[in-house]
Amino acid sequence: MKKVTLLSMLLFVTSLAFGQYEVGKNTAGAFIGVGGGGLSGTGGIPVGIEYNFLNFEKNIQVGAFAAYSSTSEDFAVGKWKYSNIIIAAQANYHFLPGNKFDPFAGIALGYDIASSSTEFNPGYSSWNASASAGGFVWSAQVGCNYWFSPKFAAQIRLGYFPYVAVGVTFVM
Repeated sequence: MKKVTLLSMLLFVTSLAFGQYEVGKNTAGAFIGVGGGGLSGTGGIPVGIEYNFLNFEKNIQVGAFAAYSSTSEDFAVGKWKYSNIIIAAQANYHFLPGNKFDPFAGIALGYDIASSSTEFNPGYSSWNASASAGGFVWSAQVGCNYWFSPKFAAQIRLGYFPYVAVGVTFVM
């Protein structure tokens, strides 16, 4: 009996969810991921934000995102630091717009800024090294929003920076 009640409650709660990707509605969100830090895949836990502001038709939404990650590592003779920032435009095709389960696929084009430095402990070297680089990047992504209410969804996405991310999306 407990299993039937629990299953009934679960079905009722999930039936209350609403798909909110619609033409004319902007969305904003935040995410946290794994696998950031440049093309080598090194570097901390990426965090980011996104804002989608242009809906071409019922399936296509365009916006922008920014993400950041940083990491450091102590080693016997000093410390190494690395940070990565990406700012990109994105376009996503929503396969089931208006549904609570809202899968999408898209592309992104942006600019990637990376910096690295090495600081040696006294007595090991008299110099410290640093470098930075930047360049245009593109990526493909797939993901899904799951709408819990008319204005709130959970999101999971796979793509570049971060490679795997979970987050939240809000209708503005």
